[in-house]
Amino acid sequence: MKKRYLISFLGVVFFAFLITGCSNKKSSASQAGYANGTITIPAKNGSICGAPNYIAYEKGFFKKNGLKASLVAKPTNISDLEAGFASGKYDALNGDFQYLPAIQNGAQIQAAGGIHQGCVQVLVPNDSPIKSVKDLKGKTIATPGQGSTPQFVASIALQNSGIDPKNGVTWKTYDSDVLSTAAEKGQVDAIGTVDPYAYQAIKEKNFRIIIDNNNHEGSTKMDKMGMKKDASCCYLYLSDKLTKQNPKKAKAIVKAYQEAADWINHHPKETASILLKKDYVSSSKFVNEENVGNLIADYHFGLKKSQGKSDVKFYAQQLKKAGFLKSDTNVDQLVEHAYYEK
Repeated sequence: MKKRYLISFLGVVFFAFLITGCSNKKSSASQAGYANGTITIPAKNGSICGAPNYIAYEKGFFKKNGLKASLVAKPTNISDLEAGFASGKYDALNGDFQYLPAIQNGAQIQAAGGIHQGCVQVLVPNDSPIKSVKDLKGKTIATPGQGSTPQFVASIALQNSGIDPKNGVTWKTYDSDVLSTAAEKGQVDAIGTVDPYAYQAIKEKNFRIIIDNNNHEGSTKMDKMGMKKDASCCYLYLSDKLTKQNPKKAKAIVKAYQEAADWINHHPKETASILLKKDYVSSSKFVNEENVGNLIADYHFGLKKSQGKSDVKFYAQQLKKAGFLKSDTNVDQLVEHAYYEK
């Protein structure tokens, strides 16, 4: 009998230990000074425009706002990102307006502010006969993926130039680091990509710019292509679960990114140094601290909440025209659903 009581007692103790252990694990972040718990961000993809993720982490803006952040590799397939947010695996994302069609189709994320201006370009080799967007008709354009922002930027310019982006050109997909090589070999006529890959192609291989979605100067030529002046290219996105179930944590994330973006805008050279020294961005002869710093300055970082919403609406209208949103899309309703303002 005593033996049976002893076994029962030990079982209760062991169960209590398990419960306490799990509870301690969940609260360990708070006990360590992270009042808002842990977050996981699919950040690492080698692009310069992901700087807010890295600076918020490296300069302590996440920690300052009570967040213990983990930066992980960013999936190249948007469906993997969608699944990650739906399952709760991911909490936030520094990404482009490419997610609007995904949100319309049920992706559980919301934009919470524009975070910087354009970083996407469509390029051709220096000896290419292509001189303008209209010359792209009937040509082959390579991007990092179907539904990627470079494809959307190119498509917006195409449809504003009277070319059907779905039937008037041929699309191909290549990894970002081999896009320029594909064009040099004649496998494609033009490429759409982001920095540092676009910058490398321009500086190292003398590629020419046909489309640039950074219209800070208010170029009439770019405006006619659908590249809005001072429009945000990239946005902060938050998990739906977070905005609806933990608004305090969501606000802490927004604040951390806001502080990081402001710091970047005032310290472009230091930001470049961190990105390169920590291997968030791969360096090369031209992708160096000075040049990356100049690119970062050109992006005009800063979390823009109200303007970000108007920019989302603008791009939603453009994507609807280009056929990437449903033809009966109510843009105002989509934007209200896709944008987090609290």
